[in-house]
Amino acid sequence: MEDFYETRVDDVDGETVGLFGVFDGHGGARAAEYVKKHLFSNLIKHPKFMTDTKAAIAETFNHTDSEFLKADSSHTRDAGSTASTAILVGGRLVVANVGDSRAVVSKGGKGKSHCL
Repeated sequence: MEDFYETRVDDVDGETVGLFGVFDGHGGARAAEYVKKHLFSNLIKHPKFMTDTKAAIAETFNHTDSEFLKADSSHTRDAGSTASTAILVGGRLVVANVGDSRAVVSKGGKGKSHCL
């Protein structure tokens, strides 16, 4: 199986945050499993997580990718993963994806894709 998901509720700086992700691996399960284990831990440790969540997410996606490549250096470069995430911080929901997996906003049973 190459697909993984993660749901977490954590306390960061006295505020409850929700972290939700779906990770679709290719070339084996290594990358998706690594992202599941490390992405959100890296994100909540990011110094800008509470103040500039968007920048923290982008930097954490890149950092986690770099960490995986170092940790997986003995394997061939055929493994990878998409990531679709939703992060609830206070009253804000931040949705981000990497790769060809997307999140869909739905209201009244009708989905709408947003590209930002």
